[in-house]
Amino acid sequence: MILGATLVAVALTFIFADGYARLWWLAGICSLAGTLVGLGVSFPQWQMFGHSICGVATKRKIIALTFDDGPDRENTSALLALLAQRKARATFFCIGKRVARQPELVRRMVAEGHRVENHTFKHSPATNIYSVARLREKLTRTQAEIHRATGRSPEFYRPPAGLTNPRVFRVTHELGLKVTGYTARGLDRRNDPPEKIAGRLLRKLRPGAIFLLHDAGVPRERLLAVVTLLLDKLEAEGYQCVRLDELVAET
Repeated sequence: MILGATLVAVALTFIFADGYARLWWLAGICSLAGTLVGLGVSFPQWQMFGHSICGVATKRKIIALTFDDGPDRENTSALLALLAQRKARATFFCIGKRVARQPELVRRMVAEGHRVENHTFKHSPATNIYSVARLREKLTRTQAEIHRATGRSPEFYRPPAGLTNPRVFRVTHELGLKVTGYTARGLDRRNDPPEKIAGRLLRKLRPGAIFLLHDAGVPRERLLAVVTLLLDKLEAEGYQCVRLDELVAET
């Protein structure tokens, strides 16, 4: 859509403008198009390149609590204990390389009622510029590691940092994966107090929401404090935490 609109705008510029005015218009059009594409890459809610699951429409008070970048031996183990105590189910978007190192922890996730999904093989900042072939190899490898550990292949894929592009949707379509974004993210990698992190999520609390946190790369005490605050508020508001597949089944 943006490409088509850009081409139309460029054509109109050549028809109705000339000289320096034409150059200014062309520069402005290209700058605006680049900005919009960049925002589309960064915000899966825009659905610019394909459909990302960023929440579901439901009247039931249920949400999906999701965690990226694990498993982490200490953080994830402590988090699982907290979720079990509070009888809350979650979805873990796991890195294939970490799954290969700690398959027993991944099996524990499934045994305790949680869902394990694909977050590529290695959390690299270059993932969003991978070629189709390289992205396919990374996702396929992660699928295999999770299947080896749990006996089932993931159904959902969350790109690192939630960044999407046309290649992501091409590869996930080939592999039968559903691209997953989020309704709200805690931005818990920042050095903020638990109340502020939880508050970012709770401002967007609604039936069918998908919340994004991390179970690796963050201090364990802060992770547990944030999740405790969330679960307290959700319980007070009458919400239940379900797995992502359970949430999507509502549609």
